[in-house]
Amino acid sequence: MIRGVFIAGILFLHGYMAAGQDPIPATPASGSASAISPSIDGAAIVDPASMEHVALMHLIDSIEPYFPKADVKGSAVLAGSTTMQVLAKAWSDRFRRFHPDVEFTRGKDGSEAAIREISENPLVIAGSSRPLTDTELQALRSSQCKEPVSFIVALDPLALYVHPDNPLTSVTPEQLEAIFRAPGTGKPHVATWGDLGLMNDWKDKPIRIHSRSDISGTTGFIRNWLIQGAPMARSAEVHESNAKVCEGVAQDPFGIGMAGFGELNSRVKAVSLSINGAVIPATESSFLAGRYPFVRPLVLVVDKAVMSSDGGLRESILRYVLSRDGQLEAVRAGFFPVDPSFIRKQLDSISGPQLR
Repeated sequence: MIRGVFIAGILFLHGYMAAGQDPIPATPASGSASAISPSIDGAAIVDPASMEHVALMHLIDSIEPYFPKADVKGSAVLAGSTTMQVLAKAWSDRFRRFHPDVEFTRGKDGSEAAIREISENPLVIAGSSRPLTDTELQALRSSQCKEPVSFIVALDPLALYVHPDNPLTSVTPEQLEAIFRAPGTGKPHVATWGDLGLMNDWKDKPIRIHSRSDISGTTGFIRNWLIQGAPMARSAEVHESNAKVCEGVAQDPFGIGMAGFGELNSRVKAVSLSINGAVIPATESSFLAGRYPFVRPLVLVVDKAVMSSDGGLRESILRYVLSRDGQLEAVRAGFFPVDPSFIRKQLDSISGPQLR
């Protein structure tokens, strides 16, 4: 089985793993058509991108499909990450094909808002496009949400995007931090394109950051994991979604922004990472080979104390999301599935050890 990067996000770049978090092999998606391209002199040529597609399909096939254990009824509030909204809608719609008596309503938008909402109402299922910190989990335990548990339900590698006319080709992890870290912290901050090594007409031009709002999981991930809690540099423009971030960068020759791989289009350019002298492009191939380390987990947070009295509703939702059916929806939404072995580990924590 192909192994991808460990889910430690940018922490991997610092050689640090969050306490209590196991390394999780990631497996990114890759879109392609056929596995074999036309032959030359009778020899079939294998398209590498197609090989990734085939590998992904084999991996998806190794994830168990969803089988309802029983009829479940009730209602659930899905709150949280705007990055995950399309995926959450797809999951809820498909889940209701198995359980038509379940109703889903939408809670507050944004990872930060969802964490606050579940602290006040433990019936909420909170989606976050970043890991929760130990401090946040401890705060939840002191709130109405007595037994918060987070489950990694998909993976989202992040890329640094610039305008296609921008000659920047790669940045180091240290430069990446310095872009988003505010000046005056005692650590490096880069404010112009010349600070990143660009010359001539670019040298004195300002770096204009296009970002998400403070309630966004993308912003939280950059703040908590990339710059390790330091104050963030001022944004030139704040956007309501990662797609809008890329739209802003596409219209701003001096713009820069962070967004998932799924937002790449012809109007922006993804910048490679330069780590220990090796240039690692922000591509699915690099991610699949385990070379691209900047990846965040998408998580669902539930109150496990509620699961014992909801008639199996939350257990069934989590089992569906972590099934072959649910992980295929993650791929369709532009994200990447979780490694099957880690899925099984999470399922065991939900329903107890399973016979396989």
